[in-house]
Amino acid sequence: MVWARGQASTQECPKSLVTPESIALIERFSAWKFGGGAQASELEARNAEAFLTLERELRAEQTNGQRDFEK
Repeated sequence: MVWARGQASTQECPKSLVTPESIALIERFSAWKFGGGAQASELEARNAEAFLTLERELRAEQTNGQRDFEK
């Protein structure tokens, strides 16, 4: 294992797994959160799935007392 945090882990360098598309999704998620987080049903399916995953992971980190993504 090269990297682990919470329940996530990888056997490859995580930087090599970051793509321009994944960065764009994270930026859209941040804008979505800043704008009040509209209903997932109002989003495109691809964005809704990514945002719900990111929201679940954000809440898990906050519950576990780890860093606050929104700061």
